[in-house]
Amino acid sequence: MKLFLLYCFVLLNWFPTHLEEKWQQQLAESLKTLDQSGELKTWEQETLKLQKLADANPKEWLLQYYAAWSNIQMAFQAPSTEASKFCQTAEGYVENALQLQPSNTETLVLKAYYLSAKIKVDPATAVVNGPSSQKWAEKAIEADTNNPRAYLVKALVVYHTPGIFGGGKKKALEIFNTAQAKFKTFVPSSDIAPRWGQKILDVSMKEYQ
Repeated sequence: MKLFLLYCFVLLNWFPTHLEEKWQQQLAESLKTLDQSGELKTWEQETLKLQKLADANPKEWLLQYYAAWSNIQMAFQAPSTEASKFCQTAEGYVENALQLQPSNTETLVLKAYYLSAKIKVDPATAVVNGPSSQKWAEKAIEADTNNPRAYLVKALVVYHTPGIFGGGKKKALEIFNTAQAKFKTFVPSSDIAPRWGQKILDVSMKEYQ
């Protein structure tokens, strides 16, 4: 009887750990594929995989995060006729991630990034979503002043904000420079921790050459 109880105890402790290790491995594989591919078809396939992982593990904020992030990336990359559907899909995952981690700098950046994607889908929303995106980016900076993605998203918003409203290319440069400095010292906490943004920054900085 004691042996049976010991077996049950070991099994109950092993099973959740095994499931966690499984989704972490699957997530790492998808992120590696996305990092190495620029093909929309590949991105769409991996995005669907991330959504399935997130749906199967609703309490794992990182899976909600990446399901949202991959759809946001698709919204920026896809033709304008298709971008809207990716933005709409991202919304639920963004809110899930924020609900699970309301003070996490990465989920705050995610919200800011999502609002920027909404502007790409419908430029007419810039009047509302532009300031809102910047507000969320600033919240992310307050949560962690060393998060390069927070400065990157803020810089992108400022860059695309007309000078009459306090934005513009010149004002964005200082924020881009801060993002660049933060990326140089940034070290992800794990192989599945958020690390995106450097490529976006590199493209943005070419506008100043």
